[in-house]
Amino acid sequence: MSLKNKIRLSVFLLLLLLLGLGGYAFVTISYLEHGAAGLEQADFNVARGTVLAFLLAGTAVGVTMMVRLPRIVVRPLRRLTVDMERVAGPGTTTRVAVGKRDEVGTVAAAVNRVLSQAEDERRLTLAELFVERNRMEALVRSLDEGLLLLDEKGVVVLANPVACVLVGVPAAELLGRSATEVARTNETIRALLEPLAAHNLAGDNVPDPVFTFPHQGRAPHYQLSISPIEAVVPTPGKPAAGGHILCLRNVSDFKKLDQVKSNFLATISHELKTPLASINLSLMLLQDDRTEPEERQRIAGGIREETQRLLQMVGQLIDVSRLDAGADIKLNVQPVTLTDVVRYAIETVRPQLGDKQLELETQLPDTLPTAQADVEKTTWVLINLLANAIRYSPHGEKLLLRAVPWGDMVRVSIHDHGPGIAPEYHKRIFQRFAELPAAAGQRQGSSGLGLSISREFITAQGGRLWVESTAGKGSVFLFTLPLVAAPETEPAEA
Repeated sequence: MSLKNKIRLSVFLLLLLLLGLGGYAFVTISYLEHGAAGLEQADFNVARGTVLAFLLAGTAVGVTMMVRLPRIVVRPLRRLTVDMERVAGPGTTTRVAVGKRDEVGTVAAAVNRVLSQAEDERRLTLAELFVERNRMEALVRSLDEGLLLLDEKGVVVLANPVACVLVGVPAAELLGRSATEVARTNETIRALLEPLAAHNLAGDNVPDPVFTFPHQGRAPHYQLSISPIEAVVPTPGKPAAGGHILCLRNVSDFKKLDQVKSNFLATISHELKTPLASINLSLMLLQDDRTEPEERQRIAGGIREETQRLLQMVGQLIDVSRLDAGADIKLNVQPVTLTDVVRYAIETVRPQLGDKQLELETQLPDTLPTAQADVEKTTWVLINLLANAIRYSPHGEKLLLRAVPWGDMVRVSIHDHGPGIAPEYHKRIFQRFAELPAAAGQRQGSSGLGLSISREFITAQGGRLWVESTAGKGSVFLFTLPLVAAPETEPAEA
């Protein structure tokens, strides 16, 4: 029975008793007014008892309704309130008990439907949060930068694997601990917190410090940047400090670039100083009247050679500057007989071969096809490759220069017996200003421009330049050039 019907039935019973009492009293009074005769004491007693019975029954029903009716109304509401508090509490209860199919039960069922919808939305929100958290964790873990996140109290709440490796502390010993406490036993953390104490944050005019981690091998230099996290307090428009992010960015490549630049400037200065000093000395000898005419001719020839060396070096620098500026390489492509190019290159490097007592063997087929290339650029590349092979070959060794048809290309290769180049350096040697360890066959002090310019020249002509080498077993530098296309034959007339 619904709560409404219970209240109606109780009021109806009370009203029925009151109406019965009033009707009986009305009938009795009317009977007496009409002069009822023969009334005995027993009749009065019956009437009195009946009235008293109605009064007692009405009183009992009224008291019962006064006591029970509030309970009937309030008890389900109290039960519903308790269930709601239990659901809103920290326990695992997620439903309100539905006792009876009355109004309160209907409210409880509606509340359960709302709670069910809220639970579904909560699960969906949690799933989305988990997905986003997993994405962020994967992103943070995949970064090659070290990240440390400190909350407003200075407690470490995040540390990615790179940061743990750099500071030398496992994540389990970092997370949840105060950074100041960790710094007491870890010198690296202490050094990282010093810029934070000095308020050296990212975006200010103070340069970010660079730290060196020797255990990182070839990438030991990391730059620290500190960014504050703003947290919004209950008062709108008042940002407050929510912590700091300490980011360690790998700047080893930039450091290497600075070192390469410094080495390049030192090398170029040395390379330029040597011929200039030789020219200066030769000019002093030429100005001396005691110098014989034959000696003057020899000195003039030396000056010419040193001048050509300077011009070649300056030409390389000009080519590099033009390539860096994005200027196209000017080519004069035409049919080229590679036999003539090889002969000229060999004659150019012959004095160097004699100085190291090297033997150069050439293998050129009699039917070597004509290549489509720029004579000047191709000759320059071949001379540069031969000069490198001579430079790194031991005294008395043999060099091999070979040219063969290679599909629709012609392939030229230079074999030497030098120290060789490890596979991990095969791409790097063609980069500008590349510096390789001495064990890889790169002589210290080289400008590192020749192979880079050579590849640019060959690539611009439609060919390819590469190296095949193993450390300790010599090197083979190869390049290809396209062949001259065969002319199309017209069909014979009928």
